[in-house]
Amino acid sequence: MGLAWYIAAENDVAGLETFFNGKSIAHADEAHLEHLCETLGVRPLMDFFSVDPDETEAQLHSYLDTDDEPLDTPEEEWFAAKDGLLTVRTLREYLDSHPAQLDRQQEILTELAEYQRILESLDQNNTRWHLAIDL
Repeated sequence: MGLAWYIAAENDVAGLETFFNGKSIAHADEAHLEHLCETLGVRPLMDFFSVDPDETEAQLHSYLDTDDEPLDTPEEEWFAAKDGLLTVRTLREYLDSHPAQLDRQQEILTELAEYQRILESLDQNNTRWHLAIDL
């Protein structure tokens, strides 16, 4: 599939699919996105990044073709959906009203709309989330 950012929910929400193609955001200029978030007064998307330590360790052992030593991975973190919504909505509003700020901006706006849809559902269901990366 290639590098993609997606929303991982702490618990399943009936009828909600959280995985989608988040390749455009994953390949966007991360420093530019972070600068935009800081300028707009919201948390950068990568502030919401976390991983499942067991899954990460299994993937790394598979990648390294070894299972000799346990790896020291950080604890998984979960965030309130409303906090992510603030970032996503603010970025969408800004990018929608300021064309040509990023390469592939229309695709990024489409993906932000998907993030918003998912986060709104998670918020309505009191379910926490984090940003995850599919390699």
